[in-house]
Amino acid sequence: MNPSDMARALGKKGGKARAARLDPAAKQRIAALGGRARALSLHAARRVAENFRYAEAVETLQPRPKVTRLCAFSGPLPDIHDTATREG
Repeated sequence: MNPSDMARALGKKGGKARAARLDPAAKQRIAALGGRARALSLHAARRVAENFRYAEAVETLQPRPKVTRLCAFSGPLPDIHDTATREG
């Protein structure tokens, strides 16, 4: 039996002991908190997905900028690594 299996078995024992110690009102409160956390998590995930869909729709509706080629430079480009052409 590896250590993680042993820890899991002990955790189950501890959870059962805690459940036996709690009164029904406390169990209901804990379950309600867990359910609320799960619902909020699912709601947040749904909102994130909706936001991504909205951003994708906005991007598809925006006009793309027109790309133009510039051929204004005549001659070879200067070599920025050439130390002979630098002053200094």
